[in-house]
Amino acid sequence: MIHKWMELALKIKEFCGIDFTMNLAGLDLKVSRRLNELGLILEEYTPHLQKDPKEWDKLVEHITINETYFFREFNQLEEFQNLIKKQSGKLINVWCVPCSTGEEAYSLAILAKELEASSGNRVRIVASDINKKVLEHAKKGFYSKNSLSFRRLPDNKEYLKKYFIETDIGYEVKNEIKQMVSFEPFNLTDYSSYAKYNQIDFIFCRNVLFYFNEAIIKEVIRSFHGTLSNDGYLFLGHAESISSFESKFVSVHTKDTYYYKKDIL
Repeated sequence: MIHKWMELALKIKEFCGIDFTMNLAGLDLKVSRRLNELGLILEEYTPHLQKDPKEWDKLVEHITINETYFFREFNQLEEFQNLIKKQSGKLINVWCVPCSTGEEAYSLAILAKELEASSGNRVRIVASDINKKVLEHAKKGFYSKNSLSFRRLPDNKEYLKKYFIETDIGYEVKNEIKQMVSFEPFNLTDYSSYAKYNQIDFIFCRNVLFYFNEAIIKEVIRSFHGTLSNDGYLFLGHAESISSFESKFVSVHTKDTYYYKKDIL
């Protein structure tokens, strides 16, 4: 049976880069529920994927992890604010990928909105994810009070009053913030699709690269370099680093965090 899971693991790796080849037990745990829903056994699933390509969307829903919340790794978001404070009267393009259910993209929009009047900058955010189900959630911009989305708000909780509409069961992002963000599906290993993004000023790609092997990480980072403007910045998760790669990025360290700047030499 193990070799059958390996076959599926390799197909997943080819499709979206997520590598389960060293964690077949984890793949079994994630996919078995989908097999039960379909009434299929594992040997029937690969032919089913070939027959119905839309099944990949369902499979992605089961194998991706959508752990996120508002203002996650806030030191990086503060540095994002510091960097856009130095700009004046610009249209700033931000790409948030993967965006999961939208909390990160909306956090960036809120922090940019806070500076809009003083800087004269306009910030436009494209938020992408391979999981189409979480994108639908993100577009709605509604988050239950029982969810973990608000587990770590900054000390200034005025953001909730200022940028959300409260209901009995949750909070909805106000339209002025929603209008700053557009959501669309994207597969990080579909390298030809990066061409539609250009002159991006900031990329936030946090806490996903460790699901990829080194070869895929290098190709994703190379593709990010091509989409960024000459003064562009790349933010990864705190546990992720590309410093050991020849990546054409320069690391920038501050007191509280680090990130990368595009090297154009």
